[in-house]
Amino acid sequence: MAVADPAGLTAALLGPLPPVSPAALRRAVEPISAELVALAGRRPGGGPWRLTDHDVRLALAPGAPMAVPSFTWSSRTARRGLGLAAVRALVGGTATSPEEGVRAAIAGSLRAVRQGAGPVASMDHWLAALPAAGRAAVGAEAITWATRLWCALDWTAFEAPPLIGRDLWWDSPGAPVLGLRSRAEVRAGTSRLVVLGGARRSTVRAELSVVALVEALRAGASVVPGRVMGWWPDSGHHVRVDLDQAVLEEGVAVVARIVQRGLVGAAV
Repeated sequence: MAVADPAGLTAALLGPLPPVSPAALRRAVEPISAELVALAGRRPGGGPWRLTDHDVRLALAPGAPMAVPSFTWSSRTARRGLGLAAVRALVGGTATSPEEGVRAAIAGSLRAVRQGAGPVASMDHWLAALPAAGRAAVGAEAITWATRLWCALDWTAFEAPPLIGRDLWWDSPGAPVLGLRSRAEVRAGTSRLVVLGGARRSTVRAELSVVALVEALRAGASVVPGRVMGWWPDSGHHVRVDLDQAVLEEGVAVVARIVQRGLVGAAV
C-alpha cells in the first residue's frame, strides 16, 4: 500500500485556483445543455440514456467495446459504497475507525433487507445473500478502501465538513433524453476528489473533464466548481484538472465521441 501524504494531497486539492472568472465559466456552460441534448438525439437507436463514469472509462480505453458490459456485485464493486459510508460516518463523528464504519454499513444493509428498516438497494440484497465468510471478505476489502481515503487527507483543513461520496446526476432539461453522472468521493467548496482505480492511464484527464462538465452543468447560476482531482490510492499519484472553457469543451467532446461511436449507456 502506498504511503499517503495527507498534507500534500489536501494542499493540492484545496490550493488556490488559477485566475479564471466564475462569470466567464457560467457563460461558457449556458449553451452546452442544448448541445448535449442535440448529441443525444442523434445517438444510433435513439431513446433516452444515462452515461456513467464507468461508461466513459470503457469508451476511452483502447479497443473499447460497442456495448458496456453488465454490472455485477463483487467485493471489488461493493467496496466503494461501503467504504464511503464508513468515511461519511468518520467525518460525521458516528464512527471512530474505518473498520467500525464498514461494519455498521454492512449491518445497516442486513437490517434493511431482513427487517425492512429503510430503503433496500441491490447491494443490500446481494450482501444479505452471502454467507458470513463472504461478507467478511467483502468487509475486509471495504475497510482497506476506506482506510486509504481516510488517511489520505488532512480532514482538519476543511473549512466546512465536505460532502462524502454522493454521486450526482445532471438530466437534460425540457427533453429527458440524456443523463450524465458525476462520481466524486469528496466535494469541498469548489474542489472535487475522485478516487481512481486500475493503472495510471493517458485518458484520465479526459475522464475528469466529464466530471468537471457535469459538476458545472449542475451548478447552473451558483458557484461553478473550479477543480477536479483524480487520485490513485495504490500509488499515491494524483492528477489535477482546473476548470476552464477548454476543459468544458473536452468534456463535451468525450460525450460526443461516445454518442458517435454508438456506445450504449445504461438505459433509462
